[in-house]
Amino acid sequence: IIFGNQKGGVGKSTLAVNLASYFRKNDIESAVVDADVQGSITSLVQTYGENNQYKDIHLIPRNTFNSFKDLEERGEEVLVIDTPPYLSSNLMEIFDISDYVLIPTKAGVFDMFAVEGTLELVQEALDKQPELKIGVVINMVSHAEKFRHEIREHLEGKGVDVFTTEVFKRIEFQRSLLDGSIFESKDAKAKSEINKLGDELLKKLEA
Repeated sequence: IIFGNQKGGVGKSTLAVNLASYFRKNDIESAVVDADVQGSITSLVQTYGENNQYKDIHLIPRNTFNSFKDLEERGEEVLVIDTPPYLSSNLMEIFDISDYVLIPTKAGVFDMFAVEGTLELVQEALDKQPELKIGVVINMVSHAEKFRHEIREHLEGKGVDVFTTEVFKRIEFQRSLLDGSIFESKDAKAKSEINKLGDELLKKLEA
């Protein structure tokens, strides 16, 4: 499962970490591949792993494998791949080994254009791999934002699969990166959103 968007700041890494935790919580063997050259998740695990917050996460840093094709030989049920916040030459290589592209987006006009640009890139991968699935999740939602409904209608009108589950902008999601995952939080609503998103993602994968 690729977490991709050509626009940064949409919460890809945070969702990747928390959905990987969701899989582990549901007894699905998973690993997180940090394909972002910034190495944000790698730095996070190296910094806080000593305190056991990330004792359960199986991290695969980018410098530990030669080619993304090598990842196909691994035994985990799910690989969660966090990608750079820009278009890069190796994205097509990542798409080639993937089953699902999850595109997180915020509810803004420029975010909508960024999603469309990312979808154009994914379309190149679809031409070679028609079975590749794609979904958009509206992330970091503010309660005051009404435009997200228009974004949903716009994307769905173009045939894009938009998740029913929306993830709101909550301080606990930022804190979850220090705690290991949102499931260490007392925020029931935040945990519920990740559980619902994970459940919906599993149904899409099984379909």
